[in-house]
Amino acid sequence: MSDIPLSKQVRVVHREALDRNTTQTPGLIREVAFDARNPDAAHLSAFLSTVKPGAATGAHHHGEQETVLYVISGTARYRWGDRLENVAEAGRGDFVFVPAHVIHQEINASAEYETVWAVVRSGVDPIVVNLPELDKYIEAPAVEYTVPE
Repeated sequence: MSDIPLSKQVRVVHREALDRNTTQTPGLIREVAFDARNPDAAHLSAFLSTVKPGAATGAHHHGEQETVLYVISGTARYRWGDRLENVAEAGRGDFVFVPAHVIHQEINASAEYETVWAVVRSGVDPIVVNLPELDKYIEAPAVEYTVPE
């Protein structure tokens, strides 16, 4: 091994090493590659999200963190705004940017197929501010899921 400090080395996290030991949302599985739990990431976190068919999150935001999503497969629908009044869809190969503090909801537009996206956030801590008081504005999931125990 070289005498280069670990904080200055390139590191690969292989698919089978992604960590599910993080906050989960019903119908959405987060698998972390980099976050505050490892010494490699000082400013960014990265994870893979697999969204079950027909699943939808509740209204939420990520505090000061900006988020970039890259859609690997499927079709993702995003709603945002104070009452989730704006809507956009993204498909395979598309990037999505969610500014800090923007209230949003993520939905798998298909009730038949999973949607998978890679996510990078501008912080190492998993900040999710859920806003159940906005449930009256969300797009209801086509399929209800519960978080596994």
